Amino acid sequence: MSLIPLPPGSLSADRSERAAINDRMLSACDGPEGSVRLHEEARQNLKHLWLYGGNRDGRTPGRRPDWIFIRPDFLMHQPGVGHEPALARLVPARGLSLRLELFMLFDAQCRYGPEDRVRINRTFEAVEANAPIKSWQKMVLSDTNSDYRDAAALRGRQIKKALRVLEQQHLANIGADKSRSGRRDLNRITLLSEASTPVNRPKYTVSTNGVYVSRHFFTSLWVFALTNTEIAVFLALSARRAAFPTAHNTSGVFVVQKHRSQFGLKDNTWRSARELHHYGLVDSVPDSCRDIYTGKIENFGNRWKKHEVMPTRFTVIDSALEQPAVPTIDRVLNNPTPEDQWRQRIGWVPRVGRAVTTD
Repeated sequence: MSLIPLPPGSLSADRSERAAINDRMLSACDGPEGSVRLHEEARQNLKHLWLYGGNRDGRTPGRRPDWIFIRPDFLMHQPGVGHEPALARLVPARGLSLRLELFMLFDAQCRYGPEDRVRINRTFEAVEANAPIKSWQKMVLSDTNSDYRDAAALRGRQIKKALRVLEQQHLANIGADKSRSGRRDLNRITLLSEASTPVNRPKYTVSTNGVYVSRHFFTSLWVFALTNTEIAVFLALSARRAAFPTAHNTSGVFVVQKHRSQFGLKDNTWRSARELHHYGLVDSVPDSCRDIYTGKIENFGNRWKKHEVMPTRFTVIDSALEQPAVPTIDRVLNNPTPEDQWRQRIGWVPRVGRAVTTD
């Protein structure tokens, strides 16, 4: 089916700040002009981790999980627990802490099974050029406008700060530096369960169920390209999908106020669902009560009284995650296709042949 022609008028509000963040990621590089861009290098390294799981020969297949599982306790309030879930605590934190936590879950599930002892043995200095376990800086993409001579060092400081935040949030342990009394060794990280609390802090073990996220969320670099609030909403919608798979596949899932309180996220965080839809990561299910060109509900007051106004329903589009994140966001924000423009204009993409009513 083809697209209905885009009507005249302006697109959604200016998002120059969001575009600037992505521009810096697009241009980030650890070498002089002409070197491989960091988003390409990191994406290749994450894919290599998924393919070979850190095997030293670089040829023996790794575990290659199609889905990365996250324990629901990480995302949602649990009965009898008197503190916010880790996701809600990490979203306001500046820097890489949320992204790094998710990356370490991916790292562990690519390298270890449910019965294995998980080891985080990644270093900040490249031990050897072709080492199977790349340094932190070669796996992580961050928002920086530093000169290439300082880029890796700056990213290293960002990662170290994020690891300290994860320790404060009971999600990781940083070992003692055996050569310097009273100091910590950031090359000795123990990953704790994503369901840890200040009282109960078990070591991380690979989960085989829970909220599931496509491995492409990581290997296509969405884990680093999305903002904290965009990641939070994507994970929340993924949690709703895991809880209501049939509804997700037939009519979409929604999050109203009573559901939102389970996640502990601020109201403005949920607005990032619009960005996820603009990038094509989720679909907003068309509502026949909404005008095709404006997206507005006619006779809203009367429909509200009759309980005819339904919350927006979403479906997670796993196939969209296969697109490289940074170039895709760049296209949507700076050079949108007609389909991108429809998504930005009214929140969904009307096509010729689709039944549409506007009354």
